[in-house]
Parts: sequence; C-alpha cells; structure tokens
Amino acid sequence: MNAVRSIEFLAAGDGQHNLFRTLGPTLLISMAYIDLGKWLVAVDSGSRFGYDLVLLVLLFNFSAILCQYLSTCIGMVTGKNLAEICRQEYSQVICVVLGLQGWVSLLTSEVTMIAGVAVGFNLVFEHDDLIAAICIASVVVNLLPYTLSRLDTRVAGMLNACVAGFTLLCFVLGLLISHPQTPVNMNVMFPKLSGESAYSLMALLGANIIVHNFYTHSSFVQVQRRSSVLTLGSLFHDHLFSILFIFTGIFLVNYILLSSAADESSATMVMNFQDAMELMHQIFTNPAAPIVLLVILLFSSHVISLTCIVSSDVISENFFGIKLPLSAHHLLPKGFAMILTIYCAKVAGPGGIYQALIMCPVIQAMLLPSSVIPILRVSSSRLLMGRYRVS
Repeated sequence: MNAVRSIEFLAAGDGQHNLFRTLGPTLLISMAYIDLGKWLVAVDSGSRFGYDLVLLVLLFNFSAILCQYLSTCIGMVTGKNLAEICRQEYSQVICVVLGLQGWVSLLTSEVTMIAGVAVGFNLVFEHDDLIAAICIASVVVNLLPYTLSRLDTRVAGMLNACVAGFTLLCFVLGLLISHPQTPVNMNVMFPKLSGESAYSLMALLGANIIVHNFYTHSSFVQVQRRSSVLTLGSLFHDHLFSILFIFTGIFLVNYILLSSAADESSATMVMNFQDAMELMHQIFTNPAAPIVLLVILLFSSHVISLTCIVSSDVISENFFGIKLPLSAHHLLPKGFAMILTIYCAKVAGPGGIYQALIMCPVIQAMLLPSSVIPILRVSSSRLLMGRYRVS
C-alpha cells in the first residue's frame, strides 16, 4: 500500500515543499468533514431551528480547530502519535476503551462514506436500487487507492494532497456558485434546549469534531519532530494557519447549508430522506450540482479510505496490541460498514439510510468527552511537552 505510506513522505517533506508538509496532512484530514452525512445534518438542523444554531456551529468549528492543532503539536513535539502516548500513560483497560471508541468513530466514518457515495450514484443516474448502489460504492471507493499504490511514493503523496485540495475547492466554490445569494442574518440567538434541539446539537457537534482524526493527525506529523527550536516553532505556526484556513472553508459551507435550509424551508420541515433531497435541490439550483456532488463524494471517499487505514493501524497497534497488514485495515472496516449500510437499506429503505447518516454524527458526539481528555492532558503535561506545553 504505497498510497498509504506516501502520506508519511508528504508530511516529512523537505525544504522545497513546506506547503505540502503542513497543508497536506490537514487537507487529508479535512475530507472526513465533507461527506453527505455532514451536509444532511446541516440541512436538517437549519430546517428545524433556522439561524438559532449558527453560533453553536461556530463554537464547534473552533473546538475542532483547537483539537486538531493540539494533536499536531503532540505529534511534532513528542515524535509519537496520540495513541502511542495513551498506551504509555494509561492502564490497559482505559486503552481498550479509548481504542473501542476510536474504532467506532472510524466505523461511522466508513458508513457515511459508503452511504453517501451510494446516494450520489442514485441521484446522478436516477437509480432506485439502494443495495446495488451500496455494493457499487463499496467497490468504487477502493479503486483509486490501489491505482495510486503503483506510483512512486513521493508522487502518490503529492497527488493525494492535490486530490484533497481539488475536492475541498469544489466543495466550497461549487456551493458558492450554485447558491450565490448567501443570506446573512445578524439576529442570531441561542436556542432553548429541548430533546429535539439537543439531538440536532449533538449531530452538529459530531459532524464538526471527529474522534479518530485526533490519532490520525498526530500520526501524520510525528515525523516532523526537529531539534531546532526555530524550525519547530515555525511548523506550529504553519500548521495553525493551515488548520484555520481549511476549517474556515468548512464552516463557511456549513453556514451556507444551514442558513439556506432555514430560508428555503420556512413553511416545511425536513422529516425524511425525500424531504432532505427536495430541500437540497432547492439549495443547489445549478443543473450540474448532482454531478459535482458525486465527484466530490468520490474524491473525498478516496482520501477518507486512506486516512481510515492509517487510523485503524494506529488504533489497533497501540490500543489493542494487534499488528495487522495494511490490507486488513483496508478491508475490515469497509466490510463491517458495508454490512451495516446494506442492513439499514434492507430493513428501512431510504429512510434507514437517512437515519444512519444523521445518527452517525450523534454517535461521534457521544464519543467526544472521554476522547478529548487525553489531548488536553498530554498537551498540558510539562513532562511530555516540555516548554511547548499548553497550560
């Protein structure tokens, strides 16, 4: 799997490729935030609560920036990934719990990836057989990683970063072009919490902060540890700028989806998959929007597939003490995700897929509290971080 190992070369970089060294890992990580499930969560929340959740979405976005930045700092200063440090600092029981949470987070990401690509196929080709679309999606998302594995490692790393950058650019600019008149409402208020609003808040939280990305991001950048204080400090600033730049674009799209859904659905509320698709058709007015959507989903699924392999490898080796070949990390999560997605489609049809896409971010949010603790504890430890600790 040279395509996976190419990520290490991308992060290591050299003097002539500082941009890829800092921006590349963040671009790869960001693909997990632009699948169809994240879009549906924003549309669903906007249709139900209007602009009331905008400030909280901004807060969640800042929290994601903080967590990803601390993860990069931990990897660069210690030369170890977060899971490796947790294995040294925590008991075996706690490591198993953290590992299970990381693997559940990984599985939800795989489910939303496969379900999103399947829905994209159905929208573009007007095909109603969800199970067949799921099977096709499960195969298609594996084609590009194996194609890139035949390329030179350095070339594959740069190509992965370019694919991620192109996908993010299409993601942001495509929505802006398709919906040029973006509403701006300054009368934003915090919602009154209820059972329904709490569910939407958890979905938005899980859509903005993804647990297994903490371990993946720290693993990507751990090769960047340098003895020179000036070089390490400049890397901190470069990574912070990259994370701010990319996550600002992600927030911009989430805001457009949420606010547009609030305006378009003033008389109706999203209750099922068909309502969400009709509302998205109203938001994406350009006839080419479904094709662009499918392209974004295909390219992002390729990068998500690679990052999930790295996540699975890091989690299983450090939390469970199990070392498997990369092909096993590639096939096992996708196999489980494929079975779960087919089960949802078989039992409940499109409604089951819709509920799965909404429920996956909620599960992510439930995993966050205990998964954030190691980041805060390690990054504030003088013993582990030295002069770079975050008090």
